[in-house]
Amino acid sequence: MKFNKLAAFVLAAVCAASCVSCEKEKSADKENISQIIENIGENEAGELITPAEDSEEYELGAYRYSSHGVKLYAGDDTVTTDVLLALEKYFLTIQNNDFEGYKNSLYPDYAERYDKYLREEYSKTVGKDYSLQNSFEMRYNMIRDDVKDMLTYESAEEKEFTGDYKITRIRAEQPIYEEGTTEETLIQSFFDSYKDIFDIDYSEFVKNDIDSLMPFTLFVMAETEDGNEHKIISEVNIILAEKDGKYYTFG
Repeated sequence: MKFNKLAAFVLAAVCAASCVSCEKEKSADKENISQIIENIGENEAGELITPAEDSEEYELGAYRYSSHGVKLYAGDDTVTTDVLLALEKYFLTIQNNDFEGYKNSLYPDYAERYDKYLREEYSKTVGKDYSLQNSFEMRYNMIRDDVKDMLTYESAEEKEFTGDYKITRIRAEQPIYEEGTTEETLIQSFFDSYKDIFDIDYSEFVKNDIDSLMPFTLFVMAETEDGNEHKIISEVNIILAEKDGKYYTFG
């Protein structure tokens, strides 16, 4: 997978601080990128950009900038720009600790049912009040903790990291199915875990309510406190529901 080469690409692309010509090139690139992003409407994506063949980004494939400056990569023609923007919206809510935005990214019935389950049942297990917002906070902190652990491990000096990051690239592609697994069985397996929680055949409920279900494999990169890009999400499967032209996630 091309996106698996990102880490190697990022390291190869780092210029020495003493390289004056390289710094000038960086400055010119940033100015050009800023102009591109300024011309992109809110929650939209720009024109497709194909890196030059002699560019170190060439093997990563073509991408579009979002209005937030994130590079969006589609693994193939089945991954639309609207899908990539929906995924970006979801991950930016986690990056920005935006619970209301996160909740609005979720399939509405799922958000309602899962919040009810957490409040009424899971709270008994943990011995304290627990809700969808607590689940979101755990997700928010989990990524930041992973970033802190990674930077602490890689750092040559003793330093405390905050876990801050800024998403720079998102790639979505069709999952690679192991023998005996299909798109249908993958989706069914995902929803089976909610059967007991919601006390309903949730797969059937969702399928009867939405226009389509789409599984994707995701890769997300972000710039962290060390000034470099790192993978923060790698080969993670996610299910999107499409309804009335909008896209929603589950969890």
